[in-house]
Order: sequence, then C-alpha cells, then structure tokens
Amino acid sequence: MLKGKLWSQIVENLRDLNFEARDKTVRVKKLNESILTKAEVIEVREIICLEDESNRESGIIIKKVDKDEWKKLR
Repeated sequence: MLKGKLWSQIVENLRDLNFEARDKTVRVKKLNESILTKAEVIEVREIICLEDESNRESGIIIKKVDKDEWKKLR
C-alpha cells in the first residue's frame, strides 16, 4: 500500500515532531493545523493519519487510513 520506510514514532503532540522527520513519512493519530504547519516547515514527505482536522490544502501528501490499516503500520 505505502512505499518507503515509515518513521517509527507516532506523532501525538506537536513536540513529537522534529527535524528527524524531514523527507520521511510520519504517522499522526489526529492531524490538526499546528502539526500540519510544523510538518510543512520541517519538510515532511507525507503524513498518514487516523483523523484529519486540518481542513486545508497542503504540499504534503496526506493519507487518511482506517483503524485496521493503522494497526498494520509498524
């Protein structure tokens, strides 16, 4: 389903997102405006999320998955 290597850490808070995520895929349980903005600054490649509350367009690829697919991502 997803190409590339997933970043092993799940982003739950804004402080969990740092420059180690640059050019990588990150997992976010609940994507909001502040996490999306910081991800754009860090230049994250893509975001996989359970819930998307950002409500805006982004240059980052955002993939929303269901709970079954989320559990498969490790």
